[in-house]
Order: sequence, then C-alpha cells, then structure tokens
Amino acid sequence: MRFLPYVLVGFMALPIVIWTLINTLVVKSSTSAFSTGDVAVLGSLGVFVALSFVLLPRWIVGVMKRTGG
Repeated sequence: MRFLPYVLVGFMALPIVIWTLINTLVVKSSTSAFSTGDVAVLGSLGVFVALSFVLLPRWIVGVMKRTGG
C-alpha cells in the first residue's frame, strides 16, 4: 500500500513524458522548438511540477502512517 503514492506520481508524470517523446521524436519542424520566453515559463513551471512530484507522495505516506492506512 505504501508504494501507491509513487505509482500516482508516475501516472501524473506519464503524460509529460509521452508529450516530450512525441515532441522530440515525431514532430520535426521549427514550430516544435520553444522560444526563449516559453523556456523561461516552462522552466519555472517545471520546478513546481518537480516539487509537487516529490512532496505529494511524501505527504500521502505521512498521512497513511498517521492514520494507520
């Protein structure tokens, strides 16, 4: 039961991984490249996504330990 929060995060990350693979491997055009402004926005959002991917399972595991689940 304690591995389920990490599975949840894996499923949350899966669309990002699939989109990145499609954008990198399948779409070959100048429109698939990000501009400098887009990279700054995506970078800052990426930090929050990575932080949530770390904190969410830790929080869920903590709740499970406190409640005996």
